[in-house]
Amino acid sequence: MEQNDLALIEKFRKTNYDLDRLYRDHLMLEDKINSLEAASGLGAEEQKKLNSLKKTKLSGRDRMEAILRPLR
Repeated sequence: MEQNDLALIEKFRKTNYDLDRLYRDHLMLEDKINSLEAASGLGAEEQKKLNSLKKTKLSGRDRMEAILRPLR
């Protein structure tokens, strides 16, 4: 995530519940993804979960972008 976006998120998340929730979810998903990627030899089920987490994270990032766009 870009520095400008992080600054905007920090500025507006206190007053924008959706942005705050999406950002907290983003951080949680990032941690889960990093944990799975650090594991060696992922099985098919773990790989499927990893792909699902990445899609969910991207979807949330797109929604954050839609909120941030008019604030720039």
